[in-house]
Amino acid sequence: MRKNTSNFLISLCVILFSSLLQMSVSCSNNERDAEKVTIDNEITEITNITETSAVVSADLNSNGNENVLFRGICIGTQTNPTINDTKHQEQGNVLGLYTAKFENLPYNTKFYARPFITTNSKTIYGNEITFTTKNISVPTVSTLEVSSVTQNSAVFNGKIENDDSSKLLSKGFYFSKTNSKPEYKDQKIESNENFEFSNSVTDLEPNTIYYVRAFASNLAGTALGEVVSFKTTSFVLPTVSTTVATSILENTAVSGGVVLQEGSNPVTERGVCWDTAPNPTITYDRTKDGNGAGSFTSNLKSLKPFTQYYVRAYATSAAGTSYGQQIWVKTIGGDKPTVEASVSASKNTVYITVKVLKQGSDNITAINAKCFDMDGNNVGKLVSGSGWSNSNIYAPVTFEISGLSSKSKYYIVGSATNSLGTSTSEKIYITTL
Repeated sequence: MRKNTSNFLISLCVILFSSLLQMSVSCSNNERDAEKVTIDNEITEITNITETSAVVSADLNSNGNENVLFRGICIGTQTNPTINDTKHQEQGNVLGLYTAKFENLPYNTKFYARPFITTNSKTIYGNEITFTTKNISVPTVSTLEVSSVTQNSAVFNGKIENDDSSKLLSKGFYFSKTNSKPEYKDQKIESNENFEFSNSVTDLEPNTIYYVRAFASNLAGTALGEVVSFKTTSFVLPTVSTTVATSILENTAVSGGVVLQEGSNPVTERGVCWDTAPNPTITYDRTKDGNGAGSFTSNLKSLKPFTQYYVRAYATSAAGTSYGQQIWVKTIGGDKPTVEASVSASKNTVYITVKVLKQGSDNITAINAKCFDMDGNNVGKLVSGSGWSNSNIYAPVTFEISGLSSKSKYYIVGSATNSLGTSTSEKIYITTL
């Protein structure tokens, strides 16, 4: 009887333990099921997918009675992204739709996205959805013919044939006069225009071959167009002739010229230039008599009397300055030198000192002295003269005349000569000892 009672108690304990175990398992499963049901946070759609961005939308329908601090979306390039990856989150225990725009993503890349909520103690993730950013390739660009070529400028032209629907980061031209395949190491100019773009380039060298090609860059890289070569034109100087001078006076004269051809550039200034030395240039005296082609009249002013000038017409353009044939003009008027003399005498000799007071309008070529008897005859013999120098024309010059009679009366004159003639001093009378 005792044995049966023991077996009964054992069987009863097994039944009770089994029942408690089933109840425990049932309660655990019911809690997890309740969490799954009550927390409803899922990604609803992914839109506006580009090469570098996407918009992810999610809906938090139920928070499962959790105290939600943040809700958000996280993405990554591996499955099951977490808040330690790229994320967007909003603060507050708010139900309903929310979106996140992810930018600066790499192109042609697969991403995994999950919604999440963060409570005081944990982060709970929702469903996972994947998306892939769009692929891109380098654009296609063409180099068009260079236009408006001058001596030092040109217009480069290009065209974007295909941008692969990706934003262009830059476009423009590489060019060089030495590299027949210009690239980023060479000269560069960028354009802000649209698919057909142009750039005006200056400061080029004349009569020089240049190589140019268009470029366009996006996130995938830089594309280069074909190479186009061109040659800048040469500078051509104007052609000008000089008009023979007329109305020549002491201080003025009239000349001029004719611009026969302007050359490669418009004539911006024309006139005549002059100097007392041959081949005058515009660095000397000059007139300014308009611009362009055709004839012009020039008035020469502030000239010196009885002076020979060399005159040339000129014409100036961006190519430089050219000159016409040289003519010469000699003004009228002018003065002979002004001199004075002094004298002393011995028994048979007189000593005459001649001094130039004014040179006159031209260089002095000779200084002299003579002695005359009272009948006006040139008498005596010139024994010596101290000479004179062009470097100091105002230095006194002394002459000695001998062979005169003692105690006889004479008169002397000094003289100086330039191209206008010879001038003499006043007569000075003297009696020998």
